[in-house]
Amino acid sequence: MDDSGDRVPAPLLTITDAATLLNVSKATIRRWTNEGRLKCSRIGARDERRFRKSDLLEFISPSGATAPAPEPPDIVALPRPAPFAPSSHCCIISNDIEEEWATLGPEILNSLKQGAQVLVIEDSHRKSCLENLLAANRLGKQDLLASNALRCVSIEDSYFLSGSMQWDRAVAFVESAILAAKASGFDRILVIGAGSWAKNYEGEDVVGELEKYELGLDEMLSRHPGASVLCPYAATQVTSHMMLQAFATHPAIRIKSAIIPGLLEQSAR
Repeated sequence: MDDSGDRVPAPLLTITDAATLLNVSKATIRRWTNEGRLKCSRIGARDERRFRKSDLLEFISPSGATAPAPEPPDIVALPRPAPFAPSSHCCIISNDIEEEWATLGPEILNSLKQGAQVLVIEDSHRKSCLENLLAANRLGKQDLLASNALRCVSIEDSYFLSGSMQWDRAVAFVESAILAAKASGFDRILVIGAGSWAKNYEGEDVVGELEKYELGLDEMLSRHPGASVLCPYAATQVTSHMMLQAFATHPAIRIKSAIIPGLLEQSAR
């Protein structure tokens, strides 16, 4: 009695099954099917490959013929170290303040578009650049200020609240700004620091306070996820001593589009 109508078709094999049976990688299976050397069926919305076992066995030795010449082994990439994750405290190194703004401007726009509050510590040059940036993108500065999406503070009302640079008061100012942003309903805040003031307030005491300030920011920011600070250092505005200090006190350094770990980050590894 012929019972062939009651037989259940053999299940189709997946690309993983095919690779295991033929002892090659899935990439090789894809290549062979794309070249038409190996039969497969396509199923589902994702057009996934499926294989009949009989086709795979025939492929290995079709009618007693020689099997296809073995392909060169697929290159298996060695594991790479995890990419460096930029810190919430990053130093921007630029040749001059024009190059500096070319980096800061897009950061400000991107943060505003993502719903973060942006605090900009202003000097006269930066104030003009910010107004031009917002106007070019049809963003009303007064509207942004009224909604607390943007805050602008002078150097004197931030770094020099007490009439001189005192690192702990400067860190306290940034932390109070972060807390105020959270109280206003912002989950994220970007603080754009100012480096140009250092040219006018240069002195051994200021350099020492600035170093403590940067290290103090690292510790303080660890308590406030969602807050980040960009500290610009333009070569025309700071001394070589301050530039070296920037590398030593920031977890991350950005030079144009490249972000690299600072000495602080490297020493922690």
